[in-house]
Amino acid sequence: MAIFKININTPVYIKVANATLANCTLNIAIYSGTYQTSPTTTYQLRKNEVANNNFVIFEIGELIKDYIEYSFSGSFGNNGLNLWVKTIATPNDGTSNLPTITTNMLAFDGVGYFEDGFTTETQTNSTTTQTLNTFKGSTTKLMSNDTIFRESQEILKIPVLANLSVNSGADTLTGATTVNFKNGSTTVSSVTVGTGIDTTNTAIEYATSTTASLTSVDVVSGGSTETIKVDEQTCKKFTNMPITFVNRFGALQRVNFFLKSIESIDVNREEYKANTLTTGATYSINNHQYKTRNVTSRESITLNTGYVNDSYNQVIEELLMSPRCWLFKDNQQLPVIPQNKQVTFKTSLNDKLSNYTINFKFAFDKLNTIR
Repeated sequence: MAIFKININTPVYIKVANATLANCTLNIAIYSGTYQTSPTTTYQLRKNEVANNNFVIFEIGELIKDYIEYSFSGSFGNNGLNLWVKTIATPNDGTSNLPTITTNMLAFDGVGYFEDGFTTETQTNSTTTQTLNTFKGSTTKLMSNDTIFRESQEILKIPVLANLSVNSGADTLTGATTVNFKNGSTTVSSVTVGTGIDTTNTAIEYATSTTASLTSVDVVSGGSTETIKVDEQTCKKFTNMPITFVNRFGALQRVNFFLKSIESIDVNREEYKANTLTTGATYSINNHQYKTRNVTSRESITLNTGYVNDSYNQVIEELLMSPRCWLFKDNQQLPVIPQNKQVTFKTSLNDKLSNYTINFKFAFDKLNTIR
């Protein structure tokens, strides 16, 4: 059987149908790490059949979201973005339980768009049919853009789905085969994508290249190849400010901001008028008559991508809607939140050269207020 791939920021519907159905219990186990054949139940849901429809529908995406743990300090790999989800549906005819249906899923912190629709997966046993309706998304390359604008000699990391296999190979999920880093027509390095993976820690493989000169990357799955162009930026006037974010596929992705950056700070404070009169009925001109309290502040930074092509429209869209972003600054990965509420997408036909200006607010107070 298959391990079903789901993206939990789009609804995940499980429909259980049986001709004699009265009610159905759905046990849901949510966990990370190595696959378990008998994980601890996280939720138990029960629904009654209504109006002789002979089916019930559960939505479980919202329940799974609570267990995503974002962890990023610069290392790509085990970042808490994947979860195992095991469901056991037990239909009941009003008198006794009927045969169960078990489903193994690998959950991603990804999202589908309205135009994508749902992927439907069906399982049956002797009496019951279960359908899983969700956004499956790509099972190979886990990024949208077909061009990477690379900093000079930047270490490239291409997120792809690994090849998962559990239950002694009875349940599988097939990902990419190889990732080939190329200079012109020559393959300068190749990464063989992991097979037999049974842990969420490496379900996403970040194929890596440290090669100085690259022009493209091929992501191969069986006989199919997806090519990503590599465009190296040579501008040295400004310091590159890279952002790492969780993209729509639920993988970490880096995007560079090559041009001018502007930093600012927003300070809030309360003032009060103090009594500075001494017991001698005088005062000091060095003493504050107006004093401050409850001072808070947050920094912001405005970044510019540099000139990019049309495929970066998708990258900017995903960046603005991402649940988590980090800015590499002062040798640290600092959490930030994009502030733009509206962006006009640019095209080479309309705009010739396309630069995006994005404002980010740091996701913490400048003055340490951790309690």
